[in-house]
Amino acid sequence: MSFRQLVIIVGITVLGIAAAYMVKVPVVFGFSAGLLALILISLRSGIGGKELGAGILEGIRRTKEVVWLLLLVGMILPCWAVSGTVDELVQWALAVVQPQYALTFSFLICAFVSMILGTSTGTLSAVGVPLIGMAIHVGVPLPYVAGAVVSGIFVGDRTSPFSSAHQLIAASTETSIPRQWRAMAPTSALAVLASLAFYGWLDLRTAKGPVEQSANLIPSDLGESLVLLIPIFVLLGSIVLRLKTKYGFLLSIAAAIIVGSLQKGVGPAVWLKAMWSGAEHSIVEGKGLLSMISLVSLIVLAGAFNGILERSNLIGAYIERMMGEMPSLASATWRTGAFGLVLCLISCTQTLPIIMSGRNILPLWNRRFSSAHLSRVIADTSAVLAAAVPWNLLAVLCSTFVGVPVEQYLPFAIFLWSLPLCTYLYSAYLDRAKVSVKA
Repeated sequence: MSFRQLVIIVGITVLGIAAAYMVKVPVVFGFSAGLLALILISLRSGIGGKELGAGILEGIRRTKEVVWLLLLVGMILPCWAVSGTVDELVQWALAVVQPQYALTFSFLICAFVSMILGTSTGTLSAVGVPLIGMAIHVGVPLPYVAGAVVSGIFVGDRTSPFSSAHQLIAASTETSIPRQWRAMAPTSALAVLASLAFYGWLDLRTAKGPVEQSANLIPSDLGESLVLLIPIFVLLGSIVLRLKTKYGFLLSIAAAIIVGSLQKGVGPAVWLKAMWSGAEHSIVEGKGLLSMISLVSLIVLAGAFNGILERSNLIGAYIERMMGEMPSLASATWRTGAFGLVLCLISCTQTLPIIMSGRNILPLWNRRFSSAHLSRVIADTSAVLAAAVPWNLLAVLCSTFVGVPVEQYLPFAIFLWSLPLCTYLYSAYLDRAKVSVKA
C-alpha cells in the first residue's frame, strides 16, 4: 500500500466522521466510510480476502472486553440512580467539596483516586459521576466539569504504577518502572500545575448558585447513608482486589439491585426499564442499554479497522522514513508525538499506539537517546491523545460516562492537551542545556 493510499484512508475516515457530526447522525455511519475505504484499498493492494477476513474477525474479537464494559455502563448507572446511590454520592460530594472551587476539587479528587486505583474507567465511575452531579447542582457548566474530571482520571491512567497503560509503556520501551517514573516526573509536574492554574482561574470566572452546606461532614442518618453507598464500596473493593472491571461492574449492579429492592421496594419491572432506557428524573436519564447500541456498533467497526491495520502491517514501512535522522531530542519528540497521534486517529484504541510507538521506534531511538525519554514522550502523547479522538474507544467510554461529547469537554481537559506541549518544551530545554540523554 502506498503512502498516498494511506492518506486517502485517513482522510475519508476523518471526513466521514466529521460529516456525521455535522448532520447529527450516529458516528458509526461516518466511520463506516473509512472502514469501507480501507477494505477496498487493501484488496486492490493485493491483500487476500481470507487474510482480510481473518484480520477483521481478530480485531472484532479484541473489542469484546470494551463492548462488555459499555453494556455494563448502560446498566450500572441507572441501577445506581434507582437505588439512591447517585443522589447519596452527590450529597457527599456537596458536603466535602467547596462549591466555589468545584472544578479544582474535581480535578484533584479524580487525580488522587486514579493514582491509587490505576484505572481511568474505575475512577470515572466511582467518583466522576457524583462530582459531575455536584457541579451541575451548583451551576457549573457540564463541559467544564467533564473536562476537569477527564483530566484528573488520566493523571493516574498515565502515571500510576498500578495502571496497565503505565506498565505497557515500560514494557514496550524496555524501560524499568523507576527509570520511567524519573523521566516522566518533570512533565507530570508541569501538566498538573498547569491544570490546577487553569481550573483555579476557571473557578473564579464561573458563577455558582447558592448551596446549603453543612459544617458537619458526617450525616445524621449515617447508617442509611452507608447502606446506599454499598454499590460503590463493592466496585472500589473489586478494583483494589484487581478483579476484571466487568466483574466489578456486575457485582456493583447486583449490590445496587439488592439495596434498592430492600430499602425502597423497587420491583423487577422498574429495574428492567431503567437498565434498558435509563433512570428517569436523574443525572443519568437516558443512559441505558438502548443508548449504547450505536456506541457498541462503532466499537465493533473500530475493532475491524484496527484488525486490518495490524494484520497487514500497513504502517510499519513508513516509520523509519517519518522519524528521519532525529538530529535533536526535540525533533525526535515531535516526530514520535505526530506518529502517535496518527495511530490514535486510525487505530481507535489506546493500546496499539503505545505498543507500535514503543516497539517500532525503540531501535531507531536507541541509536541516540535513552529509552526512558521515549517512555516519557509516549506517555505524554499516544497514551493521552487517545482520549481526545472522538471515535477512539477510550474517548467513547469517557464521553459515555460524563454525558458530554468529546469535542465539548476537550477544550477544558487541559491535562490531555498540555502534556504534548510540556514534553516538547522539556525536550527542547534538555537540548539547549546539553543534558545527556544518551542510551
